[in-house]
Amino acid sequence: MIRHLLVIVALLTANLVGLIWLCRSIDPSIKYSSKVEYNYARFCAGCHGIYGEGNGRIGRFKRLKPAKFTAEEFWDAHSDEQIVRSIALGKDDMPSFSVYLTSEEQQELLTFIKEHFRPTFGVNGKIAELEDEN
Repeated sequence: MIRHLLVIVALLTANLVGLIWLCRSIDPSIKYSSKVEYNYARFCAGCHGIYGEGNGRIGRFKRLKPAKFTAEEFWDAHSDEQIVRSIALGKDDMPSFSVYLTSEEQQELLTFIKEHFRPTFGVNGKIAELEDEN
């Protein structure tokens, strides 16, 4: 009887240790180097893709294609204010994220998207950095 009880306690302990290990492995601070990177992965990458190419796993099923942040045409057609407004209020198939993200976090997402996905070449193939200097 005691032997059976010890086996049950050992199995429960092993399951508990496994559950604790699993919870720690999912911790976003381990996987993502910053809060904004975590927010992009949580709220944006599902539709816009990990690399901003508009090919996320959820985006494939949307009526309208998600924006490609890597496309020069996207940046030519949208101002920073329009992008932040889309994050806050949603647009077409895109939901509103104002409930989940503060205004500051929305602005940080815009900066993250611009820094990581915006093409480096501007109009007519000129490097954008050179255009800014002139």
